[in-house]
Amino acid sequence: MIDEGYIPDNNPIKKIAPFLIVATAITCIFLTIYCLLAGINNIYSHLYYIPIILTAIFYPKKGTAFAILLGILFLFITFVVTKADPVLIAENFIRIIVFVALAYIVSKVSFHLREENLKYRNLIDSSGAASAILNDKGKIVHANSAFENITGRALKELKRMNWVSVFEDECRSTALILYRSSIKGEHQDKSNQDLIVRSRQGKEYNVLATIRHVRELGITLISLVDVTEKKNIENMIGAQKERYKKLFQESTEGIFIHNSDGRIFNANPEALRIAGMDLRELKNTNLKSIIPQEFHNAYKYAVRTDLEEGKTFKMEPWIKSKTGERIDLDLISVMVDKKTKVIQSITRDITIRKKNEKALGIAMKKLNLLSSITRHDILNHIMVAKANLVFAIEDTKDESIKSFLEKSVLAMDTIQHQIEFSRDYQDMGGNPPKWHKLDDVIDSCIKSQNLPPEISVQKKIQNIEIFADPMFEKVICNLIGNSIMHGGEISRISISTEEEYDSYNLIFEDDGKGIPEREKHIIFKAGYGRNHGFGLYLVSEILSITGASIRETGIENKGARFEIMFPKEDLRFEGHESRG
Repeated sequence: MIDEGYIPDNNPIKKIAPFLIVATAITCIFLTIYCLLAGINNIYSHLYYIPIILTAIFYPKKGTAFAILLGILFLFITFVVTKADPVLIAENFIRIIVFVALAYIVSKVSFHLREENLKYRNLIDSSGAASAILNDKGKIVHANSAFENITGRALKELKRMNWVSVFEDECRSTALILYRSSIKGEHQDKSNQDLIVRSRQGKEYNVLATIRHVRELGITLISLVDVTEKKNIENMIGAQKERYKKLFQESTEGIFIHNSDGRIFNANPEALRIAGMDLRELKNTNLKSIIPQEFHNAYKYAVRTDLEEGKTFKMEPWIKSKTGERIDLDLISVMVDKKTKVIQSITRDITIRKKNEKALGIAMKKLNLLSSITRHDILNHIMVAKANLVFAIEDTKDESIKSFLEKSVLAMDTIQHQIEFSRDYQDMGGNPPKWHKLDDVIDSCIKSQNLPPEISVQKKIQNIEIFADPMFEKVICNLIGNSIMHGGEISRISISTEEEYDSYNLIFEDDGKGIPEREKHIIFKAGYGRNHGFGLYLVSEILSITGASIRETGIENKGARFEIMFPKEDLRFEGHESRG
């Protein structure tokens, strides 16, 4: 509860109120007897107002009852002393009615004031803010628990100290100015200030201080709202903004801030360099006017789909600088605010990379041409050597020499097979990945592998497209060919898909004899197989170019089962965009 004494009606008189009431009541009784005996009938009755009013003020619930009892005693004394004088008894009876009415009115007023004061006290004590009350001398007379907690001091200690000392040294002058202004009724609109409170334990609190003077009660209210956490968050946000601003300004990549219509709001120095404009000029330019028309439709579609779904969009457009020079860009866009549709596009100048890629492509083309010519010549010479060896085998009658010649033919076959494999391997990764319609790939492989009519192919693939190396068709053809050559008596090949947490799996199964458990971990190594083949090794290498992988999970004598695991973004249903 609030310490009594800070509200004017709660003064030190209350401590001696019982004594005053009893003393004045007894005095009234004796004066009544004396005056009645002396024949004085007018003045003494007014003295009864003193104990009646004191009781009604300090004990409002008992004020009326006290007035009635005192009135009855007064009437009894009158009756006894005056020997039942009817006129005097009638006059005093009327006075008793006045006493009771006065006691009732004063009790009600006093009780109402006490209720208001109690509400006021409870309001301060239950306030979420740290609150204290100063008397007219500027001393703390009451403080709630929040004020005690934030200062680290109990109320008794707060009463003994100067109220302004709860603030940090540099804040005390500001607090005094607020206090004096409040006393004078000045600058009430500026009575809220950010100050620092230092607790007894040395902890600092950022507070929003409000000082209000209540002239009617002669008190001043101090309210402190702890905003330390808010200040820390503001400082953190400010630091993050500074870091972002520094990152934005010093980034080696161009950053454009624009809306979904291409209107540019901001750009960093690298973006200005790429665009060849200053910021003022760039703000008057639309992003669409910088990027060539051929990229507009793709970007417009990305805004409606990927960006509004919270995904990133990537493409590699090009622009022309003011000097007419072509600048190739790697552009990544993300929508940072869905409500305002503000987009951040990060661009990287990849002109040199594109030139290097072009030069590398030309060099690769020349190397492949040279390799092709060389390989063709080697294969021709191998054919000649094999023919001569075969002729020699047919002409010789010496079995030991024939054995050596046959081994030489086998060695020539191996060399020929490895050279033919190198033709396939050199093409891997030579061209960028693309989307393949899986249904078309399977149909093409069925034709090229001369699938026997007794083997059926079951396709459960629902218009699926796969993002993979251009040689992806060889993967499917190799698996079909592998089933035909090594599966034994098979009657069915099944191709389906399964979705996992982070991948889509393409499942290739047959009902042949399967692969022995001891060989599962080596079938994808180079040279595995009865014919020293490279088929499954080539399959694994082609898939790895785009991050896909393959494993065999079948059961021996029940059939082979190959699971090809693609990243989710590398598989889509025909007609749905996922990659740029």
